[in-house]
Amino acid sequence: MIIITTAAIVFTLFAAVLLYACIIADPDTSNVGRFCTKELPSFLYQQLDKTVGKKVLSRLQTLMEHAFQLCYLTVVLGSWSIMFCYGYEEIEKSNYISTYHQYSGYVVFLMCMSSFHYACNTPPGSVTARTMPLFDHYQYDDVLYKNQICQTLKIRKIARSKYDRFTRRHVPRFDHFCGWINQAVGEQNYRWFLLFLTVHVLMCFYGSWAVFRILYGEVMDKDLFNASFFNAVTGAEVHADSWIVFHYLFLRHTQLCSIFVLMSVMSVVLCIFLAFHLYITAINMTTNEFFKWKSVRRWHKKEKQKYEQSLHYMDGASKKANSDSNKSSHVSGELSDVDVGCTGPRGELLRQSSASSMPDSEVMDPGDFPANIYNKGIIANFKEVFYPYSFRDEAMQRYKMSLLNQRESRKDSKGKPKTI
Repeated sequence: MIIITTAAIVFTLFAAVLLYACIIADPDTSNVGRFCTKELPSFLYQQLDKTVGKKVLSRLQTLMEHAFQLCYLTVVLGSWSIMFCYGYEEIEKSNYISTYHQYSGYVVFLMCMSSFHYACNTPPGSVTARTMPLFDHYQYDDVLYKNQICQTLKIRKIARSKYDRFTRRHVPRFDHFCGWINQAVGEQNYRWFLLFLTVHVLMCFYGSWAVFRILYGEVMDKDLFNASFFNAVTGAEVHADSWIVFHYLFLRHTQLCSIFVLMSVMSVVLCIFLAFHLYITAINMTTNEFFKWKSVRRWHKKEKQKYEQSLHYMDGASKKANSDSNKSSHVSGELSDVDVGCTGPRGELLRQSSASSMPDSEVMDPGDFPANIYNKGIIANFKEVFYPYSFRDEAMQRYKMSLLNQRESRKDSKGKPKTI
């Protein structure tokens, strides 16, 4: 019992440190995050390069690109294997869960694997000079997005797009890069990502409930709370309580109890994550935009406080003049396109620009907080996700016309006589 408790505590601490270091911590500001995600991998890379050579190392890198997917498949397929081998046998013997759940379990498993397949293999869309008319349907808000050139592909950065260095393409309506599906999430596959999350939330809740009913049935059938237990070391009789009964069930059904704990925890985690994505969908934001707006809000609050403090040192006349003339909603600084993962950006989004910053004596009123111009209402926002603009007739016609114009221009250029 002591060994199991110690192992559980050690495993929990290890998982918590790993979760913080590799996912939550920002490597640009956290020493632990920087060590685990930059310094340690760099050191291991150098040592492997010296030991196994570049050819083997290249194959290992290809494998590591799919590390999260392999981890997902190991956990999910392993849990389902336990359920099929041990859980279904217990369902047949239990009086507290119907046997039809054996068949519904296969349906849930197929839904789980299908949603994973579609989320992994459906591309988010790719903005190029050729496909730009297909995805250019958002206007610039001059806060998060301005008419600029992508420094990597040397094409115009359409509003709400971002270059993703993991997939090496410019993604329309970029949300984030998800390591679990090894895919950037954008305009054309965000709906499949939401389906993937929804199916896995339902799967975890359903699996937790099914295993609970199996274990609950054994507790009731054997009347374990009124049973007597004996200490394996001392031989002393021990009266049953919740911890004793759980210990008995864990030793008797180790596999089922393990996946019950795993699915219960993942139900809560995935439910919170799904709720976040449903919220940003309802207000027509992406994960990338959500964290950019947080940076803008911090900037706006700071500038507003500076402006209000400066008013205390001014007369009434000059106060009114300044209030009318020194208004600006322009964000002082540059919103940078850092990598955005499942838990947010990997670096500072708003970098103050020394060239555009004003002297301390000149304090501007930032004005009202800018509105999200992409929010069209909850129904239109969800429709935009499940029926993207790039799949609609207007965008398709615009794209076809662009292709025709390109062909005509090529024909004209070929038909012109060469001038010497």
